Amino acid sequence: MRNLSILGETAVELPPAHRLLDLCVDVTEERVFVLCGDDSATARLLTYDSQYTLTDECVLPFSATEQIMSMHFVMEREHVVIALASGDICTAGSGVEVVGTVDAGIAACRWSPDDEILALVTGEARVLLMTADFDVLCEHALDEGQEESVMVNVGWGTRETQYQGRGLQQEEEQSTQQEQSPEIQVSWRGDGQFLAVSFVRAGMREIRVFSRDGQLHSVCETVTGLEHTLAWKPSGRLIAATEKRAHRHEVVFFERNGLRHGEFVLHADTQRALALSWNSDSSVLAAVVDVGSGVCVQLWADRNYHWYMKQELRGSDIQRVVWDPEDPMHVLVVCASGFTSVRLHSVPAVAHVASTESNAASCVVNGAQVLYTPFAYANVPPPMCLHTLDARVPVRHVSFAAFGAGNGFALLLADRRTVVLYACDSGRSSPQEIRRFMLPGSDARQIAWLEAGVVVSLGASGVGITRIDDSDEVVTHFCPEHDSPLVLLSSAPHVERVLVEDARGRVFNVSLATERLESVAELPTQCVEIDAVDCGELGVVVVGRTARNQLYANTRLLSPACSSFYLRKDVLVFTTTTHYVRFVAVNEGLITGDIPADDEAVVSEARRRVERGSTIVLASPTGDAVVFQMPRGNLETVRPRALVLAAVRQALDARQYREALMACRVNRIDMNMLYDYAPAAFMGDLAEFVAQVNEADLLNLFVSSLRDEDVTQTMYT
Repeated sequence: MRNLSILGETAVELPPAHRLLDLCVDVTEERVFVLCGDDSATARLLTYDSQYTLTDECVLPFSATEQIMSMHFVMEREHVVIALASGDICTAGSGVEVVGTVDAGIAACRWSPDDEILALVTGEARVLLMTADFDVLCEHALDEGQEESVMVNVGWGTRETQYQGRGLQQEEEQSTQQEQSPEIQVSWRGDGQFLAVSFVRAGMREIRVFSRDGQLHSVCETVTGLEHTLAWKPSGRLIAATEKRAHRHEVVFFERNGLRHGEFVLHADTQRALALSWNSDSSVLAAVVDVGSGVCVQLWADRNYHWYMKQELRGSDIQRVVWDPEDPMHVLVVCASGFTSVRLHSVPAVAHVASTESNAASCVVNGAQVLYTPFAYANVPPPMCLHTLDARVPVRHVSFAAFGAGNGFALLLADRRTVVLYACDSGRSSPQEIRRFMLPGSDARQIAWLEAGVVVSLGASGVGITRIDDSDEVVTHFCPEHDSPLVLLSSAPHVERVLVEDARGRVFNVSLATERLESVAELPTQCVEIDAVDCGELGVVVVGRTARNQLYANTRLLSPACSSFYLRKDVLVFTTTTHYVRFVAVNEGLITGDIPADDEAVVSEARRRVERGSTIVLASPTGDAVVFQMPRGNLETVRPRALVLAAVRQALDARQYREALMACRVNRIDMNMLYDYAPAAFMGDLAEFVAQVNEADLLNLFVSSLRDEDVTQTMYT
């Protein structure tokens, strides 16, 4: 139930007349090494620092026309290793040196994740494993030992023993007739114990799995139309590749033993798959594909055994992507003229407006589709939803309305300028598109829908305030430039503001009247999720969670291990990495009160155990339900005692006695609460209480539950 939001995009252009050939990352010093060539075919190595400023440049001893097979930074030896198709292996660190040559040339090359072994496939189709000092460990032919290691599936129920239909047979024949690319790919498992090699043998592409010492482990089952792309999931479970059918493209998965293990279909406009790449924690698979109008990067994530396309990154002449080895939400998109640094974060798109008419809805992005579920009326588990909306173009960002009942929402599409507004009535009805318009420029990455005719956007140009009148005239004004990069835009309906955060953790309000940024609070560090609430005399309090799971209320650290949070107008709900859900009242205690630690020996209504890895999708803005998503993707709805008691108190304050009594009965709350909460008010409304309940059984249940004990001081403090 979460979407990938883009926190920052930094485009880096190479010096004039330079063409990017490859790049690699040094995570310890936060450097990017770029291999490029100029008009004179001179190969150069450029070094960029953490701010993407060019700091160093050196000339390499080969021509820029050489085909680059691999470029990798070896952390222990602090040098860049470049492998060429001609067979030369060069290092560039304190000096530039050609350390060796493979006479037969290099067809594929990949370093192990621990930088200890270099795996090569030579031009003579031989596998060569070398140490970091380039000493040969083993060498053998790529196609040796097939008969002994092919996995054979026998028995009923397998694909080979069932009739597939004439149409599928014709499709497989067409796939077999397609010309195979001779390109060879190598991919290591995350722990470096196994590697996979994809190559063409006898006109059919084959994937072989080798152990770390070079022994053949398995041969993956034959798949017609298999392409050269290859990426082993770092967690070790699956090997990803692409398969081209007559009418579709699929990403197919294999287990280590060679057996096929599922697939998903790429979007219909995919014409060619160029590359696959996993991020470091295996949560996102990047697919570089040609969609006819150009090459783009599609980011896919799976939940509950279903794959969703969460983002489509577009650019000019995209070649490949490089994930940060340590930060799983940082990716570099490589183009011919430079590269773009993209920082992502996974956030839920849910309603926040505290209204009794709120649908408590959630929107999940799947390419051009938006999966809409109003949890106040229908708890539909993913990958299903109550309504599927088609935006016609992949969606970049979703923002729920911060006005009215909060049931509407706005979509920012992948072209970074088209905004689509949807309205929805309270209930199960499907949202309807009410307006589609264009923002100026094409660099927006986040939006917020503050008022019916006002949309705030955040992009490379800064914060833009767009007003749309009844005649569909669009006028945009940009706030003055800020002294620090702006990273996050978030609507805060509890305080009727749109908040924007910069890289230093400072939070500002986007003023519609002055069209300027007004300071609201300063968090100790940059947060990836923020919201705000009014705490009475303390004023506006900003709650934020960092990428390292720290939860702050202004400058106060509420929890060092927060995995998710949801801010209601009266309660802050958050989960911890110790598998608890906590409830903190929104008042002065949010800043000054004590927050007890997660101690199993202490019984408290302010916390409860949850399943390991559970995260909050949403908490009903005015009700007593909290929806959790489990690690495998399924949903669970619970009614925590803290929220039930809050709902009972609200009902008693509103003199809705029957509703309060039914809540106590259903959730096993001691009915003394109805009297003990406000004894004088209850006795004054005793006749009203009897008239509202108006059932002898319920009145008998209430009377029989009364005893001489103040439960507000003993049980529900």
